[in-house]
Order: sequence, then C-alpha cells, then structure tokens
Amino acid sequence: MVNKDIEDMKSRAKEGDIAAQVELGISYLYGYGVDIDYVEAFIYLQDAAIKNDGEAQLHLGKMYENGWGIKEDLWTAYSLYRRSYKVHTEGSRKAISNVIDKLADAIPITGHLSIANDFTITACCERLREYIRMGKIIPFEDDDESNLYLSNTNRTILLKECPFCGECVEHTH
Repeated sequence: MVNKDIEDMKSRAKEGDIAAQVELGISYLYGYGVDIDYVEAFIYLQDAAIKNDGEAQLHLGKMYENGWGIKEDLWTAYSLYRRSYKVHTEGSRKAISNVIDKLADAIPITGHLSIANDFTITACCERLREYIRMGKIIPFEDDDESNLYLSNTNRTILLKECPFCGECVEHTH
C-alpha cells in the first residue's frame, strides 16, 4: 500500500465508507503498509464496529483481549466477538472460544458465588467455572445488574443459585 492509497482510504473513511474504515483500522493495527498505530486502529475500527461491521468488531475485540493500545478487557472482547459471530464473521467463533477460556481461567474458586456489575466473578465450585468455560453458564448484563444464566437449547434460565452446590448468587458492586 502506498501513501496515495492511504490518503484515498482516509478520505473515504472520513466520508463514512465502512470498508475503508475497516481496512485502515486493520492496516494500523497490524502495520500493513503503515507503522503500527493503535490509536488510529482503534478510531477506525470503532467507527466501523458501531455500524455493526463484523470484521471491525472482531479486530477491535482483539485489541481489548490483548491490551493493544487500550486497557485489557476480556468481557468487552467477548461482547465484540459475540456481535461479530452474529453477523457470521470468519474467525469469530474461535475468538469467542479463546476468550472464554481466558475468562474462565481468571475466575477464582472461593466456595462463594458472586458477580459484580463489571463481571468480576467468584465461583463456588470447579463445576460452575467449567460450565462458564463451555458456554453453558453465561454472564449477561441486564438493565440494572449483571447476572448469570444457565443456557440450553430451549431456553435461558436466570441463576439464583449454583445448580451444582446450591450456593446463592450474590451481586456485588
């Protein structure tokens, strides 16, 4: 990519061309034809992600997952990957799996079950943590607080207690 191409893409991106925003964001993120610049990558990818572009959501998620130019936030990465998956973006399913593993590994087993609005979770038992890893228990932000849901093929059930040991879910702030 030569500077003329970059300037043309910048012009198109400024006019709202989503494809140009995504291409520029990816170029700045990985250094394709330009120096790596996480600030520029974030700006272009966020602009396209807001418009529901799956590729932009996927790469913006990678920035959050890895802390590239921004504070690492695995839950934001997870949310972006899920949005990307909903529009059938290649690579999003694997990204979801990888970030869920990281999230599950970070959940301490304390014998007490709690979830905070920032999705900080403590697990009462290993089985609960493994169900989160498998996607069978899903943290989700409701209108007023974060909750855990048991998910199966027919429905999603709000958890009030651990289905394995009976520990009540505590909401912390």
